[in-house]
Amino acid sequence: MFGLVIMDIWQLLLVKGNDSFNKQKLPQAEEYYHQAIECLEAQWLANIEDSNLLMAWISAFHNLAILYEAQEQPKIAFRYLQIPHQRMTELSQQSQYSEDLQFVALRSLKITLMPLLAFSKKHPACDGCLSSLKKMEIAVNASQPVMH
Repeated sequence: MFGLVIMDIWQLLLVKGNDSFNKQKLPQAEEYYHQAIECLEAQWLANIEDSNLLMAWISAFHNLAILYEAQEQPKIAFRYLQIPHQRMTELSQQSQYSEDLQFVALRSLKITLMPLLAFSKKHPACDGCLSSLKKMEIAVNASQPVMH
């Protein structure tokens, strides 16, 4: 008996986006990634505590950043790295969300910050931006929850 794998639409869109990217069909990949983000945002708003949707949402933004970087559009690529980082910063600091979601957002800050730092090493950034990223790195590392 063969197992049937049922994917959510956003998963299928990400797979199609990755396949298109690997085949160098970048405009098509871009469209799939944007559609995946729309689907993920709709589902995530309906179930904001779902950390799998949150991680997939971050991943879709990072895929777009990689795509724009491949097209030599570093400013747009950087923006697609900033968006999830800013959102995780907001989620981790807003008390109207559950402690579990704030914890996941706090842990996700490291996931969103590392690509920003790596990107800033490859692409020139202003001194103020670099300083800000370094300060964020220190703050994120200091605020990471410790598991006992």
